[in-house]
Amino acid sequence: MLFKKSKHTYIHVDCDCFFASCEVLRNPELKGKKVCVWWEIIIACTYEAKALGVKTGTPIWEAKVLLWKNTHYFVPDHNYYSEVSDRLMKYLEYNTLSLEPFSIDEAFCDITGLAEMNKMSLSKYIEKLQTDIYNEIWIAVSIWVANTRIKAKIYSKVNKPYGICIGENNDQEVCLFKKLPLKDIPYIWKAYQKRLMYRCRTIYDYVWLGFRYIQKNMWKTGTDLWFELCWVNAFALKKGREPKSISRSRSFNKNITSDYNYLRKQLIHHFECVFEEITMKNYEVRQVTVMLRTKSFVTLTYDFTLLEYTNMRGELLDRVYDLFDRNYDRNEVYRSTGIVLSKFRSYLPRQMSIFDRPIRSKDNHYELTQAMNFLNKKYGNHKVTFGLSMQWRGFDAKHSITK
Repeated sequence: MLFKKSKHTYIHVDCDCFFASCEVLRNPELKGKKVCVWWEIIIACTYEAKALGVKTGTPIWEAKVLLWKNTHYFVPDHNYYSEVSDRLMKYLEYNTLSLEPFSIDEAFCDITGLAEMNKMSLSKYIEKLQTDIYNEIWIAVSIWVANTRIKAKIYSKVNKPYGICIGENNDQEVCLFKKLPLKDIPYIWKAYQKRLMYRCRTIYDYVWLGFRYIQKNMWKTGTDLWFELCWVNAFALKKGREPKSISRSRSFNKNITSDYNYLRKQLIHHFECVFEEITMKNYEVRQVTVMLRTKSFVTLTYDFTLLEYTNMRGELLDRVYDLFDRNYDRNEVYRSTGIVLSKFRSYLPRQMSIFDRPIRSKDNHYELTQAMNFLNKKYGNHKVTFGLSMQWRGFDAKHSITK
């Protein structure tokens, strides 16, 4: 069977340790040191920390044991990371033929013919692009080149950090595919891997299964991936209308557990992934949902609708903790966890005041009153007064504006 081979040249640009690199960018004196971004688990860390055994998902207490001292820890600042990502994406959009963001720190770009236009070899052009990105954005990136997007993504397992891998010929690809396991193909989930475990173990084996077998047993997703590995453009990032929800889940069927800490760790990891996506797309969220799937395949969903739209990480994560803690059953065994954020709207920054949010606790009311009394004593009576109705659990105090 004959297929039309791709004549495009795609690159997959991926930032090295993006969140940690952003913290180093903000604090240049940290360059070459052990830097970790964490929230109960390690979200990102520099290669100096990875060399000592720390990786994404490592509990913070374990990371501190492995790294011991002279390590810098940061709570994630997704708004800042999004700003750096925007600068990178704008640079790539301006300097390539097309841009397809894949996540906050990686993207596919079409560079067909740009090397010849600049009278450079492909390898020299990629090296120049990599250097220019570092000089302009001050973030190190690795770049992989192929004639289809999926192959460029697969090459990301090679030559990191600050690496380059170019699939220039078929012989080079065959050697590489024979070394890489099947799980390195994007979108080959565990169910697919289990189905193919007796027929193929590497990417090379997957290609040689043939179109008919893949079409019959792997359906459209598997067929599109097979086309991409065989030099045919079949994969495109989804565009169009905004999603109704963003979710992340994971099944651990062979390791079903009732361990509170393990389940909580998984939820934190899921939350970081979905929060990264809403930050990149500049959304505010109003509904948070936690999913727990039991040993008997019963899926339990618990949701919470906020009074106001928000993109505040701490506020959303508190809701996740609260939903999980109130519904976790230590006598139940779970095989899957998940997070769903829904009810979006675009985020538009605006000037805030202390009166923008209702005061819903007696403690907050007392603290605000103290602050206002201090200002009035310093600058004169009635400079600052309440201008809203405050309600909480039976308390209703209406204050008028005095000028």
